[in-house]
Amino acid sequence: MSIKRLLAAMTATALLSSAPAFADGIATGKKGLTYHDVFGSNIASILREHGIKLPVLQTKGSIDNLNRVAAGEAEIGFTQADALMYWRSKNTGLQNNIEILGTLGKECAFVAVPEKGAISEEDDLGNKGIKIAVGPVTSGSAASWKYMTQLEPDYSTASVFNKGGIRALAGLTTGQYDAFMWVTAEGNMENKYLKAVMKKGSGLKLISLDDYDLNDKLPSGEPVYEFRDVKVAKGFFSDEKIEAPCTDVLVIGNPDADEDALEAVAEALLTNKNRIMNKN
Repeated sequence: MSIKRLLAAMTATALLSSAPAFADGIATGKKGLTYHDVFGSNIASILREHGIKLPVLQTKGSIDNLNRVAAGEAEIGFTQADALMYWRSKNTGLQNNIEILGTLGKECAFVAVPEKGAISEEDDLGNKGIKIAVGPVTSGSAASWKYMTQLEPDYSTASVFNKGGIRALAGLTTGQYDAFMWVTAEGNMENKYLKAVMKKGSGLKLISLDDYDLNDKLPSGEPVYEFRDVKVAKGFFSDEKIEAPCTDVLVIGNPDADEDALEAVAEALLTNKNRIMNKN
């Protein structure tokens, strides 16, 4: 083989090896939660109508979804906007591997504390010795906390535990933790953590997470967080509300993924978002 043909063959091989090898799938979250059971299932159904079959993949949450989509291990996924901003700050070389296809409502961050504990308001989260559980390391809630500490350095004083679930919430009553943070869809009063905290006699309460140092902008110029008075319990005369930072749920894709799949999802987000969110 001539040198010229050898070089041409080597170049072709390099180009093939650098092309993303996509694993068909929609990166969602754990079974039983909204990303997997609602958003993922409904988008998969819409894609099937276009002759595109993508399995709904169970994942560990927003950061896991970003990693998979960026690496070509899934074509489409879901993430919180603040998780995307945190991920971008740690993966500058992969930013072009993520395309925002649209949004699906908002998720809000809640912080529960003991009624008679070390924390009475948001400012106390920056006190020395505070212990906060924020969920597994790849979860959206953990990413939210990491991003918040970038915007409000006082929060970095707290000792962080990557523990989630009801056992972590119960750790507030035993003194294991001083605070527990989770993220859920705005208006979701059926969330198990919220129901447990708001139950009379739980010994727990919510604090407003309203530090305006958390203001920041997405690449589009839209704010990452919108501070809202979110309803957390129904009342006889008036509903109980708490101020919480809320962030968009983003549908993401790898721009080099299947063009027809990306187009179909983008069209559904523009014309039939309620179907994806089970609001029809």
